[in-house]
Amino acid sequence: MRGLAAFVMRGRLQASAVAALVSALPLLTWLGASIVALVVLRRGNKEGLLVFLWAFLPLVLMYQNGGDSSGLIALLGAFFTAVVLRLSVSWVVTLYAAVIAAVVGSLVFMQLSEAILTAFVEWYVDVMQGLAADTGGPVVTSAAGQRQAVSYLAMGQGYMMVLALMLARWWQSVLYNPGGFKQEVQQTRLTPKASLPLVLVMAGCLVTDGFGTWVGVASIPFVVIGSGLVHWILGSQNRSNQWFVMYYVTLVMFFQLASAALVVLVIADGFIDLRQRIQSRED
Repeated sequence: MRGLAAFVMRGRLQASAVAALVSALPLLTWLGASIVALVVLRRGNKEGLLVFLWAFLPLVLMYQNGGDSSGLIALLGAFFTAVVLRLSVSWVVTLYAAVIAAVVGSLVFMQLSEAILTAFVEWYVDVMQGLAADTGGPVVTSAAGQRQAVSYLAMGQGYMMVLALMLARWWQSVLYNPGGFKQEVQQTRLTPKASLPLVLVMAGCLVTDGFGTWVGVASIPFVVIGSGLVHWILGSQNRSNQWFVMYYVTLVMFFQLASAALVVLVIADGFIDLRQRIQSRED
């Protein structure tokens, strides 16, 4: 991956060619978004826009042929969040921007890819109704199923944007500022003032009928920042790589419970600064 990043940064031609090539491959769309984000972060918005346009072209053709606009939305989101990170140099601001981009992206997807969304909603409602019949749980209506399906779409888009941007930032760190990415991510804190809007949004979603699943979108900053904190804690304790593997396996397999725990962890860190407390205890 480092070799790919080094090749891309040789010039505009290399970056544009690789971005266009990987964007044309459905399973590598995220890689094209990372390349665009890397150019934005290192060489600026204007240069990044030129590479973005080349990556954008094959995705437009794919949308016209298949009606899937998810790749376009992910690319736009990665470009947008890269611009925000370059201007703000703040992961907190950038993660807020990612949440907004994910919500807007899901609304755009509803308009541009209505047929795909309808098919997904029908499948999702059938699955949930089958589970309700087997477990005796509440039946999911078509309207509720659509809201939930769109929320999962928004959450997926949000994480894709953030992961593409994080890969780009890691590339930039490896090539030009070794250790910088690790320092940025592991030292990012969400202060009580900064976390309050997200907490209020999550609380509003939980008390509003049919919008509970949208909590996952608002929790994206908590999961990302909380994962950085977990990395710092495990690193400070000199834990082996197995601990990191166990953490991510747990996060994926028990995502709802793990993300809730990360929300609590990040809020607590905002009040008491866990890093400082752990360091002072070790000293």
